[in-house]
Parts: sequence; structure tokens; C-alpha cells
Amino acid sequence: AQASMHLRQPSKMTTQEYKRTLEDEMDWSLIDQLHKAVLQISSFCFRTKQICLTVTVAVIALLAKFTNNELDQSIFVAGYLIPLFFWFLDGVAYFYQVKLRGIMDDLRVKIRERHSVLSFSSIDVIDDTRTDALFQDRARDAFFNHSMWLYAILICINTLALFLFGFGLIA
Repeated sequence: AQASMHLRQPSKMTTQEYKRTLEDEMDWSLIDQLHKAVLQISSFCFRTKQICLTVTVAVIALLAKFTNNELDQSIFVAGYLIPLFFWFLDGVAYFYQVKLRGIMDDLRVKIRERHSVLSFSSIDVIDDTRTDALFQDRARDAFFNHSMWLYAILICINTLALFLFGFGLIA
């Protein structure tokens, strides 16, 4: 919302007035819709992490009950599968979040190019290097970024517990 609100105000330095065309109105409407979608995806990513933790704890507790409160390899399998599934889900959402922000930037550029009167800052919704990269680079960035640490930590904890179990240090 900040980016679109910032763009809607022409620079105070200009003497001409910014008159929106039908095409501008359609682009602004699309930017607003995309911004709402990005916010929903962002909220989804946060809830995904919360649900991952809840499901992991619940499934491991349930498996522990089924194995008479003793460690079993099924617990470690679940300890890998659950975070990996949610990591994938979160990564796909992150990928599309970046893609939508790139589309928002493209629309802002189109509006800027149509109206020389507008001289807003060059602050983009998202850096072009993130949206112009090759597909495999964008996919890698979506799955391996700072917001995915939770899943990596859960997998590391599970791996450590599996090694301790394998060496008989925990039972």
C-alpha cells in the first residue's frame, strides 16, 4: 500500500497536473489487487510455519503413543516429511509472492512511462535482480531464504535426534 500510495502523489516539483487515463485506472486497480494478494500470501506463509510446528508436535506425540512411548524410526520419518512438505508449500507461496511483486513493479513502470509529469522515487516494490533472474535461480531463492530457517532447524534437530537414537544415546 505504501508503494502505490507513494506513486499516486505527483512530485511537488512538477507544475503540470497528473491526469489519470482509463489505462492508468486499470493499472492502479490491478496494483491494488496484486498488493492484497501479496499480503494474503505473506499471511499464509506465516500461518504455514505455525501449522508446521503444531502438526509436527501433534504427529510425533501421536506416533509416540502408538509405539508405547518408545522411540521408533517412524517418528524420525515424520520428523523429516512434515517440515519438508511445509517447506515446499511455503517455498511455492514465496515464489509467487516475488512474482506478483515483479508484476506490480512492471505496472508502476508503465504508468511512469505514460506520464512524464510523474517523477516519483525510483524505489521499487522489489529489486529487479530477484524478478529478472533465471527460473532456477528464482526457485532456489524461494526455497532457500531467511524465512525458511524454521524448516532447516526442524530437520537439523530431527537429524541430530536420529543420530543419537542410532548410536543408542537416546531410546
